[in-house]
Amino acid sequence: MTPKERDGGVDEEAASAFLLDLAKALHVAYQPSLLVEARVRRAAKAWGLGVEVFTLQSLAMTEVVSRWRPHVTFARLPFDPHWNLGRAAALLRLSDAIAEGRVRLPEARAELDRIVALHAPYPGWLVFLAYGVYGAAVAVRV
Repeated sequence: MTPKERDGGVDEEAASAFLLDLAKALHVAYQPSLLVEARVRRAAKAWGLGVEVFTLQSLAMTEVVSRWRPHVTFARLPFDPHWNLGRAAALLRLSDAIAEGRVRLPEARAELDRIVALHAPYPGWLVFLAYGVYGAAVAVRV
């Protein structure tokens, strides 16, 4: 147990890993970089942490500023061509709940893992077919 945890705070190493995963999930859910960075900062602030966040098209970096030692994490972001508005909405609700102080780190980790593990609501063949119909409709209009 770190001194911060004994004082009622959060495990900075676990929080650092979570904040990076939250940034990745929000970014892969097609949230704009400025929104991702702001939501991750608000989540860290709710837990009494300072954080620097930086995102690019294929990279996310977080640095939890600590008096003990800095926790810098980064990850390459995968490309996912499928929009999942349900997942995006769930991630926004989670980040809002953290920022409002309604969710602590263990519960936030469990909820983020649940959201990320959600399967697509439609099978791949149906999505492929729908894009084909959409493409054909656009081609007819043009």
